[in-house]
Amino acid sequence: MKLASIKIYDFLREKGINIDFKDLYWKIKKTTLKIENKRIYNRNLWWLSIIKESFRISPSEKFLESLTETYWNAVKKKSGLYKDTLTTLAYLKNKKYALGMVTDTDGVKELKSERIKKLNLEKWFDFIVVAGEDVKQTKPDKAPFVLIAKKLNLKPSECIFVGNNIYVDVLGAKKTGMATVLMKRDDCRAKIKPDWVINTLAGLRKIIL
Repeated sequence: MKLASIKIYDFLREKGINIDFKDLYWKIKKTTLKIENKRIYNRNLWWLSIIKESFRISPSEKFLESLTETYWNAVKKKSGLYKDTLTTLAYLKNKKYALGMVTDTDGVKELKSERIKKLNLEKWFDFIVVAGEDVKQTKPDKAPFVLIAKKLNLKPSECIFVGNNIYVDVLGAKKTGMATVLMKRDDCRAKIKPDWVINTLAGLRKIIL
């Protein structure tokens, strides 16, 4: 996000708009969070919304695409796994559980699949559903959760879904009839209640024996 913010800052300066970089950066962070919560994944629309609505300027499509490329290149470089991810997946595999992944699109077709491949995660899962690509709907719609259960040849009621977003992962899985585990990485107060809450992936071993 920071590299894209620098490009926007330079762009605004060229247009004669002076703004403190820290103020711009936090404006971008807050705006993108609101947009993401609306399940809008096209990053070009993120930058257009920020620049046009805040500064009344319409940037070119080429500039928007350059921002998106800068953003995703930075994300791919920083993408990594939590330290207990592979040991937990190995534990579940050894227990002979069917494993599926439901993840939302990055807004650029096949980009999420590329990131998954880079992390070498494909070998751990029997099936992976990229919501917004494999099905039109994204989380928390029921469609991607129903699809992964079908691919695994299971009923939703036979599945346990683990996610870190209560409004997207837990809500969507619960609507489908799955049991839910919230991987709580930050403070979150919501009326939606998961079946279990864990603070590390290793905590799954106490739930899935």
